[in-house]
Amino acid sequence: MLKYGGEYTINQPREDVWAFITDANKVGPCIPDLLELDVKSENTFMSVVRVGVGPVRGKFELNGELQVVEPEAIMAMPIKGGGMGSGVEMNAEVTLSDVEDGTLLKWQCEGAVSGPIASIGGRLSDNQAKKIIEQVFANLEEAFVSV
Repeated sequence: MLKYGGEYTINQPREDVWAFITDANKVGPCIPDLLELDVKSENTFMSVVRVGVGPVRGKFELNGELQVVEPEAIMAMPIKGGGMGSGVEMNAEVTLSDVEDGTLLKWQCEGAVSGPIASIGGRLSDNQAKKIIEQVFANLEEAFVSV
């Protein structure tokens, strides 16, 4: 199981940040290497992303759900899917709190990869998974700047 996390401050009120991160139409486009996005409902989506680990390149279909754990404070985002005979499962959690400059967004994510992609090499697939997860949250941070 891979574990990652981070935090950043958003210069916006918590209710605005909450409205953004619980809207699949806004969160979906923050997925890196996004080829296709199908928002099924306000809080569920299916995406197709381009994946490359070492010499292996292909597409993964991912299904995500934005789940309210504690309104305007904690959200969970489980994502499951796969492609190229491999599977991926990630569980992210986002916690919001008020700070002097706006809203502090803390995130943590656990993920696991199975199948041929995982067998390419633990460090290589771990590094790629870390890169994708961190890019999702970097894209979210950038999206807040442009709102």
